[in-house]
Amino acid sequence: MKWLIEKSRYISYIGVLVLFACSLTAYFLGVYKTVKTIAAIAVGEFKDDWALVALFDCLDMVLVATALLVISVSLYELFIGELKVPDWMLVRNLDELKSKFTFVIVPVIAVKFLQKILRGEDGLETLYFGGGIALVIAALAAFNYVSEKERMDDLEVHPEAEETRAQDL
Repeated sequence: MKWLIEKSRYISYIGVLVLFACSLTAYFLGVYKTVKTIAAIAVGEFKDDWALVALFDCLDMVLVATALLVISVSLYELFIGELKVPDWMLVRNLDELKSKFTFVIVPVIAVKFLQKILRGEDGLETLYFGGGIALVIAALAAFNYVSEKERMDDLEVHPEAEETRAQDL
């Protein structure tokens, strides 16, 4: 039974492969959107404000693709084995992994809010939308702060403790 439980960590291959496929798809979509946006800007289809929003939308797609790639690599490193990748791509635990992803969510939300402003929709609705976004960002910031504080407190209490990684098993 112990052997089965220990080897069950390889089930995470499913998540790694799915996230890697999602990352590739997002990169391709980002390239497609970028080419389409540049072509539209070249022929003058966009006003200046909308061109900027469209370019930020391309940036968002690349950020999301990169986040998915980092999460895929990190899951592999956490559960399966060591990889030769830059240290910034790796995380030590799932809390740190969630924290990295939240830093990608904020710019995506900001672009969506900018798009809503530029559409010129109802002011009160835009205010509510912005308030909702502010609450989500505040909750993500609080989550990251608490997670980091707990991690730092844990390091102070057990400075000699080392985490067990997949390659140690």
